[in-house]
Amino acid sequence: MSPFPGEFSEDEGLTRADLKAKKHRRMLRRRRTTAIVVICVLVFGIGGFFGVRAAGGVFDDLFGPKGDYDGAGTSEVSVEIPPGASARSVANQLVEAGVIMNSEPFLDEVERRDITIQAGPIILREKMSSEAAVEAFVNPIKPPRITIAEGRQIDQIKAAMVESGMKAEEVDKAIDDKTPKDYGLDVDAPSLEGYLYPATYDLDKDRTAEDIVSRMVDKTKLEIEEADIDPDEVNRVMTLASLVEIESPGDEEVRKKVARVFLNRISAESKTGQLLQSDATVAYIHGARGDLTTTKEERESDSPYNTYKKKGLPPGPINSPSSGAVEAALHPTKGDWQFFVATNPDTGETKFAETFDEHKKNVEIYRKWLKEHDGGGE
Repeated sequence: MSPFPGEFSEDEGLTRADLKAKKHRRMLRRRRTTAIVVICVLVFGIGGFFGVRAAGGVFDDLFGPKGDYDGAGTSEVSVEIPPGASARSVANQLVEAGVIMNSEPFLDEVERRDITIQAGPIILREKMSSEAAVEAFVNPIKPPRITIAEGRQIDQIKAAMVESGMKAEEVDKAIDDKTPKDYGLDVDAPSLEGYLYPATYDLDKDRTAEDIVSRMVDKTKLEIEEADIDPDEVNRVMTLASLVEIESPGDEEVRKKVARVFLNRISAESKTGQLLQSDATVAYIHGARGDLTTTKEERESDSPYNTYKKKGLPPGPINSPSSGAVEAALHPTKGDWQFFVATNPDTGETKFAETFDEHKKNVEIYRKWLKEHDGGGE
């Protein structure tokens, strides 16, 4: 009978067995709810920050919004996917970043398309549909990029490539013991040093370290062709340009004078015994310091890059020179200078001299600047 006249009980008409089964189902639901609450309390109480983050995913799944955004999203946002992240942890990360509304549609789309989410940086958009977000992992909105600054050496370029997400062993394989000829540039050079063009490169998903290195060499090849450098002169020009790059400020006229100084020093009229005496080349052997200073012991090295002992230019470039440095190496200013010193490093003011006595006077100007700015030292 219904407990209230005129009302129908939902249990009315059920057999004793039906009532018992229904009661059992209610009991199981209560136990599940209690277990979830206990787990969440434990996670929040013990797990600290990481527990809260993990619990956030649980709460999103249980109590969060169940819908999905429409369309390709709004403003761009950069997201870093950690190595080894599961699809669910990525989904929760995207919810927190405001990229997607809720994890389930995203996970369904990942499963439907059977994709594997790669670690590393990716550009997404706020308020994307799950379909659009998954598509962005397959076809990135903007591929990650790597920028190689002018004057960088191979070790620095390799480090930048690894930091961008490439595997160190793949980078080593693409660069170590390789020469320009291995990448289609017919130049006699001892290594790829100087031939990895300084620029910004898109790291498309399917490109390997070898692909990126090949693009760097191709851009150098294009620069050589556009400058119309004689093939037999390429390594000499690039080597001289790398010295100009590191030994002088960016002023065009100063660089052209510095190039002339180096050429005069290795000429028949040299006043240095045809020795460049460049600290930059010695620093290249031992690992450069910020001010490019070297010790007497370092200058005793028998390396072919030690221009205090070996006449002429070193065997190859010591960095990746800029196009401006290449231009200075190709078109040096006419003059008889054989010495130079930056007398004011702040402004880049550089003084040139034809004789060593004149050069010593310029060095004193530099020392005076040092005393005024550093409290002394050379």
